[in-house]
Amino acid sequence: MSAYEQERLENIKQNRELLLSLNLVGDSAGLLGESAGQRRIVNKSKTKAKAKRSADDGEEEDDGGAWGGRKGKLARVGAMEVPARRSKRLRGETAEPVTEVEERVIEGGDVSELLLGAESHFASEVVSQAIKVEGHYRGWVESGVMERLGIQGNATEAWESEGGGKFSFKDPLGTGKKVTKKSVPSGQSVAKFVASKLLKKNPNAYFYRHTEPGIEQWTGDWTEEERLVFLQIAKEHGCGDKWGLFSTHVPHRVGYQCSNYYRQYVIPQGWIIDDNYRIDSSGHAVYVGKHKRGGM
Repeated sequence: MSAYEQERLENIKQNRELLLSLNLVGDSAGLLGESAGQRRIVNKSKTKAKAKRSADDGEEEDDGGAWGGRKGKLARVGAMEVPARRSKRLRGETAEPVTEVEERVIEGGDVSELLLGAESHFASEVVSQAIKVEGHYRGWVESGVMERLGIQGNATEAWESEGGGKFSFKDPLGTGKKVTKKSVPSGQSVAKFVASKLLKKNPNAYFYRHTEPGIEQWTGDWTEEERLVFLQIAKEHGCGDKWGLFSTHVPHRVGYQCSNYYRQYVIPQGWIIDDNYRIDSSGHAVYVGKHKRGGM
């Protein structure tokens, strides 16, 4: 054996010992294979190897090389990079056949068949304890708020007592004039500005974006007390729309916060069952109803 070959084998041995000391590889023969087919050729003129693993914290610096610098895609072993995952097709295995449901989804574009109703997704105990709603709020402004602010007893009376007019999304104030960005104070959105003018005329629109005057709006996680209040109001009056009106029963929260809480927590947890929603494979609520959702 030539001096070159002896030096080469010694280098391989030292590299293996180094990798073992860093817990990067197992002590198995042939891991640092010499076959050119086991190595990925990297254009050194375009990239500089910077990948290092610390023996202290186990962190790895991204090499930014020819594989786009994406971490976690390859398990690096010295000069060799072994793919961490391979599809069934690349492994030479037969992929799972497309089901009849998947075929209908592909042809029709309707993914609702891939979603589960609450009764199918949740355990029977959860379903039996859940509040059932039809996706509509049947109440009005909370009585104490209504009395304090002098709001009329229903939507028609409220609208007419404050000047009436024809409602449209282009003219939400019913004044016959379109609200534009130029007419809104700097730094405020058109929607929030319009809502601020509708406290007594359209309370649902007002409370969708504003709390009762003088009441601080809370942000962040909901408390257990707030959760119980939410569920009690849903049980008494229903829920799923008119979130501005609904929120008057939940101090410190506005309508869009109640709407988000409903979709992101209440429905996925199975506290309320609303047939307008289905649950996807990740446990998220997906709206499949036909009526229009919104704060107005």
